[in-house]
Amino acid sequence: MGARTGLAWTALWLAVGACEDRKSTAQHANEPSPNANILPAPLASGVDTPAGDKAEDAGHREPARLSDAGLDAAPPDPPHALREDQPLPNEAPRESSGLTLIARFRWLDAVGPARVPELNAEGLQRARDAVGFDVVIDLAGGRMRFAFASRAFTLPLGSELHARDDLYGHALSWPDHTMYTVLMPGALRSVFSEQRADVVPLVRARVSELAGGSLFALSTERAELSTPTGKLEIEQGRANNPLPANSAWASGASLCHLLVELVDASPTSPVCRFDLVPLRAEYSWPNGEHIAFEVARLTRRADLSPSLLAMPPSGAQFRQSELPPSPPNALLSNSELSEFRLRPAARTERLDPVAPKTGMLLANHGDSLRYVSIDGALVARLPPGAELALLGLRAGKYQVAVRNFFSSEDTRLSTVEVPARLWLGDEPDKAH
Repeated sequence: MGARTGLAWTALWLAVGACEDRKSTAQHANEPSPNANILPAPLASGVDTPAGDKAEDAGHREPARLSDAGLDAAPPDPPHALREDQPLPNEAPRESSGLTLIARFRWLDAVGPARVPELNAEGLQRARDAVGFDVVIDLAGGRMRFAFASRAFTLPLGSELHARDDLYGHALSWPDHTMYTVLMPGALRSVFSEQRADVVPLVRARVSELAGGSLFALSTERAELSTPTGKLEIEQGRANNPLPANSAWASGASLCHLLVELVDASPTSPVCRFDLVPLRAEYSWPNGEHIAFEVARLTRRADLSPSLLAMPPSGAQFRQSELPPSPPNALLSNSELSEFRLRPAARTERLDPVAPKTGMLLANHGDSLRYVSIDGALVARLPPGAELALLGLRAGKYQVAVRNFFSSEDTRLSTVEVPARLWLGDEPDKAH
């Protein structure tokens, strides 16, 4: 369904869902952990919650207030949905204290490398690290900046999603921050998987509470959300009680809205609360495969730049129904590909007459974007109709997997002996 087609429907379910979700759900909560490399500050504890809090007694906490008054301020009006055809008013946030998270999306069913004598384990691991689905997330003052920190995504490196706790939907910023577009609720899944902003209906998920756990030496609150698309098990941390002096905590509601939308669940879900920060999310699909979102490091910050968290980005021009330019299809260079093997291997199978003389030729004759990984390392992201030659691969056998971003459709697994050609979808002579 296109963005315009889903506009009226989206506004309707948000209005209904917001009313219904205000009636539900219990809460225990918890919190995240220390985050190296960005800032050395150790993680502190949580938000002080008065014992007689009426909202908590009712099993519900409102989203964080977008002001400098802090978490003890009165709750704001209910969030409302953004429209793709309406630019956002400029704002000048002032909050500089919050959290920075470094996280990664990871396929839990990824195939390992072919067991061959020529395998270069170190070179292969360097390639895997270079193309992980890494993101950097800043949270402060009820706002979120979600930066794509990898060349592997369908959006170019440096693109950013901006969000606020009092809004449903996102502002998508170009890498140079000169332009932005508005993504309505329901568009994220197609952005992540297809380089499009098609809006799909979001549903109210069935929520089941799970036993709490511990991450980063902090207690966590866990829940499972179920929709016709799949299941999401989300684990969220809560700041310890009381919060140490001169430490920062921030609402994770906007990050939770993003994560639940990827399973086609309404962001009005009661699991998204201002006093929780998502630390891990595991998606399970009907085909039996899984993908996880995992926070590796979390740092308290007192030096965040408020202007970088603005929604829309400061000085950016509005572009309706546009996305940033598509990134290159090749995710690794020829030199990086050559490091998968220590040396070429002698061929053991008959060479396909249409195969190239060296490397591997990829061609996507299917109707959707596909990722190709070799020996567990991402090598290409192919939109429909795209072709790509991986000339750097040395002769030998490799384990090849083809899937979509979410791994929600059947994954194609095969052993391929290079030189080779690999068609994704129907081969040209079988398409008619």
